[in-house]
Amino acid sequence: SGKYPVSRPLFFYVKKAHLGVIPGLKEYVEFFVSDDMIGPDSPLANYGLVAAPDAEREKIRQDFAAGGTM
Repeated sequence: SGKYPVSRPLFFYVKKAHLGVIPGLKEYVEFFVSDDMIGPDSPLANYGLVAAPDAEREKIRQDFAAGGTM
């Protein structure tokens, strides 16, 4: 929710022109936005990452799959 006093969003930028050109980049992004990495039980949670709500994480994945921004 962003209400925690020192919370901030995590931004992850990938240049669209590089997708399909740089080997493995698409797969890396898919892994980075997977619940394995950003879900509530991910290894990053051990370092204090608070996962976005389920619907928001799913929208991020759908936007990427559709070629849009995340």
